[in-house]
Formats: sequence, C-alpha cells, structure tokens
Amino acid sequence: MKLSTILFAALLCPLSPANAQSQQAVRVVEFCPAPGQFVNTLPAIAGTMTKEERLQACEEQLQDGNPISLGAAGGYITLALDQPIKNGKGSDLRIIGNAFYAQNDPVYGDATIGGSIEPGIVYAGVGASPETAEWYELAGSEYYTTQRHNFHITYYKPTAETGEHNIPFSTFDQYIKFDAKWTEPNGAERDTTGYLMKNSFHPQTYWPMWEDKEDMTFKGGLLPDNAINYGGDGSDEDNPQNWISYRYAADSYGYVDAALKSDETYTTFDLDWAVNNEGNPVKLSHADFIRIQTGVLQQCGWTGETSTEVSSIENLHLIPGYDDNPIVITPRKRPTGINTLTDTKRHEVMRLSIDGRRLDKPERGINIVKYSDGTTRKTIN
Repeated sequence: MKLSTILFAALLCPLSPANAQSQQAVRVVEFCPAPGQFVNTLPAIAGTMTKEERLQACEEQLQDGNPISLGAAGGYITLALDQPIKNGKGSDLRIIGNAFYAQNDPVYGDATIGGSIEPGIVYAGVGASPETAEWYELAGSEYYTTQRHNFHITYYKPTAETGEHNIPFSTFDQYIKFDAKWTEPNGAERDTTGYLMKNSFHPQTYWPMWEDKEDMTFKGGLLPDNAINYGGDGSDEDNPQNWISYRYAADSYGYVDAALKSDETYTTFDLDWAVNNEGNPVKLSHADFIRIQTGVLQQCGWTGETSTEVSSIENLHLIPGYDDNPIVITPRKRPTGINTLTDTKRHEVMRLSIDGRRLDKPERGINIVKYSDGTTRKTIN
C-alpha cells in the first residue's frame, strides 16, 4: 500500500479515545516480515539494531496505534498479551489494521466493500514459547472454499537495488525473485515463480536490513487475490491505474486488515474458529500467542504488493461488561459429503449477490458464482 494512501486513511479514520487497550500490555515476540515496500520503515528499523530493539520498535508502534507492515505474502508478527486470551463466549480478541473503503468505487459507489483491503490470516499458539507452541489457524470465511493450503514461498535476496524497468512506477521490474507452491481447493498442486518489483515511491531496500541470509521461506495459507484495476496500465496520464481491493463478501470474517477500524464486528476473532493442519476443528481453552500473517500473494501496480498491516490488538474479555453482551459471528458451516481440501471435481464454493452479500441459494437477478478450481462466472436468475 502506498504511503500517501496510508496517510489519507489516517485522516479518514482518526484514532479513537483510549480504551481497554491502554490497560493491556502487548509484547511483540517475533517480527518476521517478508520483503515489501514498507519493510524497514513501518516501523523504522536500522540494520544495526538488535533483535530486542526491533521488537521494542514494533511495540512502540502498536502503543501509538500506528501500522506495522508485514511485507508480502507469508510475512508475520507474533504477539503476546499480558495474560493468556481465554476462549469465552463469542469473539475473544480484536485486531485492527489499516483498511479503508474507496470513496468512488466504479462498481459499488458509496456502498462499496472495497478500497484498501489487505487480508492477513490469524493463528493461535498454545505453549510456553512461539517455537514450542502448538499452532492453529483461526479459519476465516474462505478457509473451506477459496483459500489455498500448504502454501510455501521462498524469497531470494536481491543482488541490486535498481535495474531494468519497463513497468509503470517501477524502478526494478525483477527486483526480488520468489518461488511459491500450494494446494488448490480442488486438491491440485500448483507452483509459480515471479518477482516483486521495486516501487518508485519507496527507494529503500525491501529486504529486511537485519536479515543476512540469502533466502527466506514462509509457510501458511494463501487467500485469493482481491484487487481489480479499473483503469489503464499507468502509461497514459489520461487513463491512470485505479486499484481497488475488496473484502471477499460483505459478511466475510476472520482476516486482519480486512474491515474498517470502525467495524465493531468484523475486526474481531473467535478462538472457536481454530482448526488443525487437516482442517478439523480444535477446542481451545485459551491462546498464549497470536500470529498474524499476510495472506495474499498479489501486486497492484503503483500501490505495490499486498501487505497486511497491524496497528493494535486487545483481549475483549478484559473490557468491563463485554462478556455480558459479547460479539458473536456465526462461522460458515464446513461442507459435508466432500473433502474440500482434496476434492478433484469442480463444484460451487461460494455465491454472492451483485452487492457483495454471501448467498445460501440462488436469488433473482445477477449472482456471482465462484468454483473450486478458482474460476468465477456471473449468472442471471
């Protein structure tokens, strides 16, 4: 996301008055961003800083309610609050990112669910340390349908900071190479090789300055691309790029940086959503750690790569009166009759209305249907 976009979002969404978050100490125990245009700047980190100093810089960023960028797909941060988060009734924690909606969506207008949405996946850890903890994904709305699983991505350290560039707003088209592989919802194995370009708006190195290894590998889940360019490629000043990234549906849930700060429902997360590596539900009594990871592998022209941002986290059960009237999000039912993670037959996985509502069955008018092989089509009923 471009820096001027972040500043504009801050103007639209000023910080709210201090609440329970101010009484909840947050420790950053891991900060492992993937390469990205805000790495080394959000927060500002020098190559000479120790690990403890880097983690402190992240904690200060959160204390001020300012965003921390996790870089491209796979980058993550691990947090611990001053006491374990219990699994109570309804949502258990709130995580705020830097999402905002467009003012002039060419499709939805002011009723949009799109703007700058950069979804991050959430994991709950149970144990004495992040290294020894058992980790469980909090399955969001796309987990059993359009999300890819067994995602692995390796980034390779750049050998130069400038190079050949023909893409608009790029100063180096093939800046940072990556290799990725994953499992499609239909069970097919896929892989790709590509490059992160270097954005002309951000000249610093995108490789974490403290990382001296020649490559970095991340693993987790991979969410579908969610951005559309409604303009040109950027080469014509009269037809500029117009990137808008969308929520997966008006009622999609389970992802950081995917709902407005003012959205009291869809910025919350429930430990009841926890699943193991096979996608089976796991009943957690509490979580000792929360990990947030960029979930989309996507580049959006002049706005750069999709990179989840985190600006605050709070334990909802420590807010006076919350447990008397908790926020409850009813999760999607796990499909029955098929194994969604390995099924090889093409089938419908999601149906939306033209205004972005998730549909349980066909409705009159235009329906948008997404299938397990990643294809999408519009139907008129």
